[in-house]
Amino acid sequence: MYMYNFIIFPLYFLSIIFSLSSSSWILIWMGMEINLLVFIFIVLKHPVSMMKTESSMKYFLIQSMGSLIFLLTINSSMIFYNEKSMLTALVPPLALMLKSGIAPMHSWTPPIVSKFPPSSFFLFLTFQKLVPIFIMFSSWFWIVPPISLLNILVGSLGGISQSSLTKMVIFSSINNIGWMMLSMMNSFFLFNIFFLNYMMLSYLMIKFIHTLQIKWIIQIKSYKASIKWFYFSIVMSMSGYPPFMGFTPKWLVMKYLYLYNPILITVSIMMSAYALFFYIKSSISMITNTMYMKKWYLESKFKINLMFIINFMGPVLFYLIN
Repeated sequence: MYMYNFIIFPLYFLSIIFSLSSSSWILIWMGMEINLLVFIFIVLKHPVSMMKTESSMKYFLIQSMGSLIFLLTINSSMIFYNEKSMLTALVPPLALMLKSGIAPMHSWTPPIVSKFPPSSFFLFLTFQKLVPIFIMFSSWFWIVPPISLLNILVGSLGGISQSSLTKMVIFSSINNIGWMMLSMMNSFFLFNIFFLNYMMLSYLMIKFIHTLQIKWIIQIKSYKASIKWFYFSIVMSMSGYPPFMGFTPKWLVMKYLYLYNPILITVSIMMSAYALFFYIKSSISMITNTMYMKKWYLESKFKINLMFIINFMGPVLFYLIN
């Protein structure tokens, strides 16, 4: 198993670097295909079950469809180089959105990705988004602002009715991808800050779900107060609520983007209010119940570690950056 990880994970990250550093469309496509095959191996690395095999097969078919559409439209644009059409302007970014699972091509993501094991679930929410987003940003910049707003809206509205914790995290990821794309419009440095923050919060939430084996949000009510407060802090941080750590990168995006496009950032904030509603909805009742329920709590092996403490360091990070 050690040798397997030693080979497969470096190959996974090398495929991402290869795609991001390539200047040829064919090489970019090859890098994404290598990344797809390696990612399927990571999904199937854990003990194989029928559910895992089914979800990985569906994922492979969707990714193959997106890659085929992307390759065919890119070839068409190279053949008819001087002809600008809807085919060359809109279809390639839609194919990339299908591959990355962001709105409006996101409908397959919750039912399939929610069945992934923890490591591949984390990789899909984070590193699997990088190549498609960077390609869209560098080649189809005009589509970034509307797609950012659409992801913020879809992620906010989609999470309201969710009772599954993993699906709520997926819609939260869609919402944060919208903010991440907005951060790229400011600077690469700001994108790095946002991505690292988002990656840490995603890791904490997935670790929380996996350690406690929680599938539904209501299950958290059965645990003791410290577990509930941990969940509350992570959820509030993912929503960008001060003084938690997730507030700082969103505030920086709002601060710098307001100077260039105040309408865009105002609409983004209004749409994010829906996300804040479902975050609070999923956590506040558990905190209030803690005051009255003194017994019948489930014990757990989940430890409140250093990263939990770092989550409360939003104001410190705020003053360090400023």
